[in-house]
Amino acid sequence: MISLSKKHGPDTELKSWSQGSKVVGICRVMLKHHHSSHIFLPLSHLLVLTIESFPDLEVRDHARICLRMLSCVPGKKLRHLMGIGEQPSGVTPSHPGSLFDIPTPRPAQDLKSMPDLASYIHLERVVPLVVKQSWALTLPNFSIQSRASGYILSIQDVSSNPPEQEKPPGPTIERIGYTQEALRVMDSKGAETLQILRRYFTCIPDYLHSSGLKIRIHCTFRFESEPFNRAWGADSSVSCSDGAEELPALYAVTITFSSSTQFGKIPSCHVPFILGEPPGSGMDIVPLDNQNREESSYRASVVIELEPREPSPGLIDVSIAANTENCQVISGSLQPITVGIEDMFLKASIPHDTPEQGVATYYQDLFHALWEACNSSSSTGRETFPLSGGKGLAAINGTRSVKLMEITPKVLIGAVERYLAPFVVSVAGDSLVTILKGNGVLKDIVWGESFSDATVGADALVPYSPDSNLQLQLIDDDEIGVGAERYDHQSKRDMGAVRVMIFLPPRYHLLFLMEVGCTSTLVRIRTDHWPCLAYVDEYLEALIS
Repeated sequence: MISLSKKHGPDTELKSWSQGSKVVGICRVMLKHHHSSHIFLPLSHLLVLTIESFPDLEVRDHARICLRMLSCVPGKKLRHLMGIGEQPSGVTPSHPGSLFDIPTPRPAQDLKSMPDLASYIHLERVVPLVVKQSWALTLPNFSIQSRASGYILSIQDVSSNPPEQEKPPGPTIERIGYTQEALRVMDSKGAETLQILRRYFTCIPDYLHSSGLKIRIHCTFRFESEPFNRAWGADSSVSCSDGAEELPALYAVTITFSSSTQFGKIPSCHVPFILGEPPGSGMDIVPLDNQNREESSYRASVVIELEPREPSPGLIDVSIAANTENCQVISGSLQPITVGIEDMFLKASIPHDTPEQGVATYYQDLFHALWEACNSSSSTGRETFPLSGGKGLAAINGTRSVKLMEITPKVLIGAVERYLAPFVVSVAGDSLVTILKGNGVLKDIVWGESFSDATVGADALVPYSPDSNLQLQLIDDDEIGVGAERYDHQSKRDMGAVRVMIFLPPRYHLLFLMEVGCTSTLVRIRTDHWPCLAYVDEYLEALIS
C-alpha cells in the first residue's frame, strides 16, 4: 500500500484506484472467510494505513467502512455481513457466486398471518408507575362566545401583552381620578412572601416564548428471538459453522413518538444495533461479571424527552422502523407508553446566587410562601410574577383540599421515603424527626422545626368510624371536661408533620402538609393548578396500597 501511494500521480489515478480497490477487496474476502481472529490485528493495521495515506478518496472510504465493521461487529456476525451486497470493485472471483453471495429475494408474506410487532418487540418503562393511569382530565371551553365544535381551551399563563378587547363605538367618557385597583395595605409578612415569590419565579422558563422545562422517561428496548424468527423466517438469523442457530439482530432502529396530550414535540430515538433475547433468557442465571454485557447486547436504553404544556397524564404512541440482517425493513406500532402524574414531579428551581448551605432554608421559606399564596383568601391572588426572560407573567390562583389516610406511621414513612424523599423540605415533631433521621434517607432538609396545631383550625375533621353510626350523644355537665380532653387526645396528631413541595411543569406547584398521628395521617393539599387534584387522591391511595 505504501508502494502504491508513492507511485500515485496524475497519469496513474485510474491504475491507483484499481489497485487500491483490489487491496480493499482482498481485505473484505479475508474478513468473510477468516478461520481465526489472529488476522484481525495485521488487517486493522493495513486498513488504518490505507485510510491515512492512500490518495484515492473512494478507496479510503471503503477501508474506513471495513475497519469500522471489524472493530464493532463480532466475528461470526461479520462473516455473514460481508457476504451481503454486491461484488467489490476491482476483484473478480475465481468461482462466481462462491465469495460474494447476493441474497435471493424472499417470497412475499401474508401480512394478516404475521403476528403484531408489539407481541415480540417491546419498549418498557424502567421504573413502573405507582398509579396505572387510564384516564385524563380535559377541560372544555365554557366561553359564551361562539367557537367551532369540539374546541378545547387549555389553562394558559397570564400574558404580559394581553390582546386588546374591541371597544364598542360611542362617546368616550373620562373619569378624573379613577384607579383600576384600590390601594392595598400589606404587612411585612405579606411583603416578604411576595419578595420570595418574585425571586423564585424569575428562575422558571417562560415556555410560551422559549423552551420550557423537560421531563425524561427512561425506557428499555428489546425484542424476543423466537417469535421474531417465526415472523420473518429462519434466514433472518445467522448460522454458525457448527450448525447452531445464532440470535437475530436489528440495525438502525428508529423509534418515533406522538401524543394527543400537550407534551410538545417529542424527539425520536435511535438504536444502532441490538441482538434478540435468547429463548428463556428471563429464567437464566447470569453471572454478575457478565450482567453489563448482557444488558448492552440484548437491551438498549431509550430516553423519552417531554416538554409538558400542562401537568397532565397521557399516552405516548410508539412506532418503529428497523432493518434486519437480510436487508428487510420492518415497521409498525408498539404498545403505547403511559405517562403518569408522578412523571411530572420535579424539584423547584433554585436561584443561582443561593449558597449551597442555604438551599434547605430556601426551600422551607419557598414552601411557606407558596402555601400562603395558594390560600383562597390570600392577597397575593392579584399579583403577577415575571418569568425568566421578562416576557411572560404568572399568577397564582390557589385552591386547597384535604385527605384523611387511616394508616400507621410505619406505612406512611416507608411511602414517603420511597417515593417523595426528593421533595421533602422539612420535618417537624421530635418523635418523627428521630425516626426519619435514624433511617438516613432524607437529607438536606430542615429538621426539628416546632409543629403546632394552629394550622388545623377550620380544616379540622370530625373523627368518624364506618363500624358505628354517626350520632349525637347527650352528656352531663360533669362529663363535659372529661369528654373534651378525650376528644383532644384522639384528634391531636402529636408525632409531627412532613412538608412536601413538588414542582409541576411548566410552572405549577403541589404542596403536601402531612400531619402524622399514631393511627391516621391528615394530608392538607394546596396547589395553584386545580385540575391536578383529580389525580392526587388516587396517587396518595396508591402510595400506601
